[in-house]
Amino acid sequence: MELEKASARLAPRSPWQAVDLGTQMFQRWAWPTVRIWLTFTLLPFTLLLALASQLESWWPLILFWWLKPAWERPLLAWYSHALFAEELSLKDLFRRWKHYALPGLLAQLTWRRLSPSRSFNTAIWQLEGARGDQVGQRHQVLHRSPSNRSGLLTIVMFHIEQFMGYGVLALAYLLVPWQFNLEMSDWFMDQSVLQTAIASSCMYLALCITEPLYVACGFALYLNKRTWLEGWDLQLGLTRIGKRRRPSGIATALLLMGLISVPFSEPAHASNTDAGLTEQEQVIELLAGEDYMPFETRTQREWKDRDNDEDGGESWWETFWKTFFDNADDTPDTPDKPISLPDNLIWAVFWALFAGIALWLLLTVASRMGFTRNASRHSHAIPTHVAGLDIRHHSLPDDVGQAVDKALEQQDIRTALALLLRVSLATLLREYPVPLAAGSTEQQCLRTLQQVHGDAAGIPVLKPVVDAWVRTAWAHRPVSADEVRALLTQWQAVRFVEVAHG
Repeated sequence: MELEKASARLAPRSPWQAVDLGTQMFQRWAWPTVRIWLTFTLLPFTLLLALASQLESWWPLILFWWLKPAWERPLLAWYSHALFAEELSLKDLFRRWKHYALPGLLAQLTWRRLSPSRSFNTAIWQLEGARGDQVGQRHQVLHRSPSNRSGLLTIVMFHIEQFMGYGVLALAYLLVPWQFNLEMSDWFMDQSVLQTAIASSCMYLALCITEPLYVACGFALYLNKRTWLEGWDLQLGLTRIGKRRRPSGIATALLLMGLISVPFSEPAHASNTDAGLTEQEQVIELLAGEDYMPFETRTQREWKDRDNDEDGGESWWETFWKTFFDNADDTPDTPDKPISLPDNLIWAVFWALFAGIALWLLLTVASRMGFTRNASRHSHAIPTHVAGLDIRHHSLPDDVGQAVDKALEQQDIRTALALLLRVSLATLLREYPVPLAAGSTEQQCLRTLQQVHGDAAGIPVLKPVVDAWVRTAWAHRPVSADEVRALLTQWQAVRFVEVAHG
């Protein structure tokens, strides 16, 4: 790479200053990078979202998330060229795709997929072209102390991504008309195809901002680490000195050629010597400056009034403190750090959170797939409200048929269907108790009843009632009065039998 063409000043920085450089890069090239992200990911995301909606499953969307290292490759390729005065077009990115996207991609999609330093390590394959054992050697060199904080960058960006995604989702929820009467749990849990599509789209909109920013910050950390190790700033400084001295060197050569024809004089010799000394002193002064020889400050923690000779052993608290704090002072602290935390403590918190999230996901998936059904055999409480409808026994009329007919005589299809749906849900949930979350919708009640009890008496009749209610209350396409009477007749013909409940 031609360092002289860099549009940013390559100088040794702290990790957080390097991250700030990455944010500046994203701010400068926000639209080109967002356009690249949309070009490479919009069609795959749309296809996988359609597949997820058809299968009513999150696995296609999880696949899109798992392939994020592949979607980040074009962004890194564009940043690496744009920083050195070459902005690639979309045509160039597609033409060079196999050259920058395939190296190391298999590793990043398998055993290195959950590496918190992914944004930093991608440059080793993609920009350096490392292969085989060379990859491990470059990892050891570039991850050498002091830490580049790439793992902490991943944690921070993950939280920013979640906050932005849920923020957009909450905004969409606030804009929903009040007559839909949706609970907050309807939007944050898997309830329907529409809600899955909306939640996934909100997360994708957040990725359009966070992914280009994440790649830019990781690339900036990589450049900063190589600047520290290879002295890129020193190389650029010496190159600039050479360019400035080149005209004076030519003038000196012409002066010497003119002096060959005349005897040397002492003042001229002294002047030449002084010029040489001045140039040497400037180089020494430049190399001795703070840019090339920075001072180093170390912080060390010690126990107050601790005498190892008197105490034969250490307590568990001293051992814990030494493990997480005393051994973490090997890296030099810079005065511009916003906060100084030991790496061991940060990683301990990270892996604890990761283990907790993984355990929660496993339990949730096991519960959804029915593996924990036998372990939860207890009576389930019947909800009092479903989709905003009161299904408590004392709120229902004694004669449902008469109440429905009265509502139909007044041409109030919505009220008639609401009465029929309330009675149906109240009766079925009493006959077939199932686990339901607070704020469950009528569709979730139907799906849960079908999953747990199959086609037991009354459940097949509930489906057309729910469909008619959704068409009337949500889509504002009311069914006819004859359809409501037919549904009432079907419901009145149901005869329940006692079943064993779990």
